[in-house]
Amino acid sequence: MEIRRGVWQVRADDALMKELDGWRSQGRLLQFTFDRGLASAYGADLIGPGSYRLNTLLNLIRRQGVLSQAHIPHHFFYEPNIRRKVVTSSSSGERAYVLTSSSLYGQYLQLELLAEARGLQKKESLHTVTVNLSSGEILKFPLPAHLIQGGGVDPALVVKRKCSLKNAYLSAAAHVAGAIAEQGQEWAQEALESMAAETEKLNAFFQGRSDSAEYEAKLQELQRRMQPVLAIDAVRGAVIYAPLFRYRLVVVDAQARERTKTVTYDPIANLHELDQ
Repeated sequence: MEIRRGVWQVRADDALMKELDGWRSQGRLLQFTFDRGLASAYGADLIGPGSYRLNTLLNLIRRQGVLSQAHIPHHFFYEPNIRRKVVTSSSSGERAYVLTSSSLYGQYLQLELLAEARGLQKKESLHTVTVNLSSGEILKFPLPAHLIQGGGVDPALVVKRKCSLKNAYLSAAAHVAGAIAEQGQEWAQEALESMAAETEKLNAFFQGRSDSAEYEAKLQELQRRMQPVLAIDAVRGAVIYAPLFRYRLVVVDAQARERTKTVTYDPIANLHELDQ
């Protein structure tokens, strides 16, 4: 509640205060403001860049939901259309009939990646990348946020993933690195040219003493400061369980011979997979 113009008050319970200020902290009333003058006049916590209270809140948020789970319900997709699509996907001259059907879930890993291009200056960018854990492929479009529901699903309905979380992360990081490379490498080139110029000055200063420990230490420090680096880190991620539709089919060829096969259809990636 706003207790004075520009000053707010909120009651924080014991659990929240322990998260914010340590295990000895107890619940209390917190007063905060966004105005430096009001913070000084009323002793309220100042919320702004670099403030203690803002940093404690941000650190608490960063520890939450680092890896979460969500799902997309089957009913968002019209099953009769999917069934028709699967049945008509047989080879020319063949007819297919559905014997049984089941609703399962595949797995996608959605990652929020922070890319830091460190050269003469540091440039940061955030990228959301989604990896299909069945195929290992990068999804070419973002998952529609309005389809995603919180929470997991029955583990018995989840199809085992073929791509590990580690390999999915490596694919996502490579995808981001490729996207940044397409934007141009001027930042890296400028850093290399500047590092070469500084290395020349260092060599001139240590002329005749380039085998000394001091020269080696200076050179390593120079490279540490000026070597262009692209660092990619996962900020947070979510395993998203997406619908799969599995059909057991009987297929009749032109000579009236029958065989059975099982097809799994992923409506997100628009992929048919023939089960072995």
